[in-house]
Amino acid sequence: MLISSVDKWMKKYCLSILVLASISIYSCLIVTENRVVGAKEERSLKKTSQDISPELRIKIDEWMKLLYSEDSAIRTSAAISLLGLNLSSVYDSLIDILNNSDNDDVRVSLIKAFGFAGDDSRALDCMINLLTSENEEMRIASADALGNIRTKKAIEEMAGILLDNHKPIESRILITGALAKTRSREAVEPLINVLGSDSNDLQIAAHDALIEITKQSNGKAKYFWQEWWDRNKVKTREQWLEDIVDKLEEGFKKLKVENDLLKEEIVRQTINTLKTSKEKDDIRPFIDALKSEYQAVRIYAAGELANHKEPEVVKIFVDLISDDDTEMRVLAVNVLGKIGGVSELKDLISALQDNETKVRESAAMSLGKLGKKEAVFDLLSALSDLANSVVCAAAEALGELRADQAVEPLINLFSNKDPKVRESAIVALGKFQDNRAIDPLINSLKDKDERVRWYAADTLGKTGTKKAVLPLIALLSDESARVRESTAAALGLIGDESAVGPLIKLLKDVDNRVAEKAADMLLSIECESFVLLDSIVNAFYAEEDHKRAKEILKKQIKDYEGLPEYDHALWQSKKRLAKLYFSDNDCQKATLLYEELVMHFDDNMEIKHELIFCLKEAKQYDKLLSFLSLWIESSLADNHLWWPEIYEIIEGLFKEDSFGKVRTLIDDFEKKNPHLGGPELKSRFYDLRKKSMAAMSPQGEGS
Repeated sequence: MLISSVDKWMKKYCLSILVLASISIYSCLIVTENRVVGAKEERSLKKTSQDISPELRIKIDEWMKLLYSEDSAIRTSAAISLLGLNLSSVYDSLIDILNNSDNDDVRVSLIKAFGFAGDDSRALDCMINLLTSENEEMRIASADALGNIRTKKAIEEMAGILLDNHKPIESRILITGALAKTRSREAVEPLINVLGSDSNDLQIAAHDALIEITKQSNGKAKYFWQEWWDRNKVKTREQWLEDIVDKLEEGFKKLKVENDLLKEEIVRQTINTLKTSKEKDDIRPFIDALKSEYQAVRIYAAGELANHKEPEVVKIFVDLISDDDTEMRVLAVNVLGKIGGVSELKDLISALQDNETKVRESAAMSLGKLGKKEAVFDLLSALSDLANSVVCAAAEALGELRADQAVEPLINLFSNKDPKVRESAIVALGKFQDNRAIDPLINSLKDKDERVRWYAADTLGKTGTKKAVLPLIALLSDESARVRESTAAALGLIGDESAVGPLIKLLKDVDNRVAEKAADMLLSIECESFVLLDSIVNAFYAEEDHKRAKEILKKQIKDYEGLPEYDHALWQSKKRLAKLYFSDNDCQKATLLYEELVMHFDDNMEIKHELIFCLKEAKQYDKLLSFLSLWIESSLADNHLWWPEIYEIIEGLFKEDSFGKVRTLIDDFEKKNPHLGGPELKSRFYDLRKKSMAAMSPQGEGS
């Protein structure tokens, strides 16, 4: 059965080829024959039977017979060949067959041939008439053929039928399809007119045809289409085509957006599935996800696998170094820099030769993280990479490895045109603290690039070299706040006293970060000069920076305590520190200092009053009474100043029902000084003692 079908198909195919070859041959015969035609016949629009040569007549007869072949392709090819002769006698014969033949298959083949030829002469009327044929295939073939005839005459004829309410609805619907096929703007208005038809089927067909021609989608309402047409009918055909193209592009963009959203949803759902995996330690789903067609899924899976150091996982990332996707290769070398070992070193080194800059850059950084000096030679070679980002990564990696042979090559990069390369080389050398780099780094303080100056200052600070102090002090006036801040930090790290003055000036910098950094560095410098420390304290006082002022004062007291030559100065520092604590209401720390100070400055009433305040705040009444008693005894005359303070404390104890303590204190003070601060206070003291005794008596307790 299969062989028979193939044989039949091959016969049809060969016969079709034969017919088409015949068309070509006899077209040549016609051309040859026309060359010998006289001038009179050449001007004639028709050819009579007398014009046909015997040879051509034979071929015409053969083609006429082929019209009745059982194969539709052969019939159509024969009809096309006959029409191609452009002979009026042949044409008349074909029209006659089309109108009168009882063989509908032949008529359908002729219709297709006329449509192929785009003929709009007598065949046009025949095909329009056949739209009402009882044979459905013939009606459909006629409509299809009419769609191929895009001449003005054909479109006008079809439009006339479309608008003729007396024509059958089926014929008018077929015409809409034919007009849609023409893609002609002349068909738009007639189609819009029938949108108001009573036939819903005709409305739908007209709407579909309008969409096909205009590539617009204005709904089925006639009003919207008419409004659109009124705006666009004045446009040239080229402009209209441009609009159609724009509309198509808009559609493509919309489809692309929808497609992208769909992909995003798939990616989101896939990643969520991976996140909610029941077996948290099972890496198999992530390994499978690396085969996903979506890059985001692969990257997520690889990121999760990066948290595992199993040999199987390491091998996966080694394999990914040769992945087709650049992002995956970048991810692979980054991960191997974290979880890889010596055995993966050669794979990372090979990645330094990758075609993509990002991969080489990541490989260099990962080699630095691995910390294996076996990679030094290859990283030194990478300093010659054509991509500056790779050079920067290699330089920083060499800094991590701290290989001595890298110092000179890194210094050579200081003259590179790219400031980022110079910056990376400086950062790398900051990890060496090699003396060979000091002079080049000092020269870099004058670099035109802000970040280079900034990192040069930072690196010099890490070296701790005194040689850099003066150049760094000069840099404190740099126009860049970031450079001034970095320079202040560097001077603080070096810790040379000569920087104190310039740093004090920097406390008034317009940039708060610079001023803060200068203040911090003043705290960090180990000054051996008491006077210099005093200048720092005064500077902090001027800026109302009490917190840092206290730190310097404590440092003074700690470092110089017990040295006789600084005795007087130290007492002044203690006084200043006590007052700072007092102003901050830190009574606990202030009290410790004031207890010393009142002994040294016995006649300083201000200190005594401040101590009283602190002891009251701390509710250390026993200690306060002790000091008050001492001060009364040491006075040559009865000191009325402290008695009101004593009375106030004792009265407070009475209110707390400490009656025994009140009586004892009053008795003790009366023995030391019978006057008890004068007649008025004495009377009040007696009254308190009397009330306390009454409260202590059995009757008082009972009452």
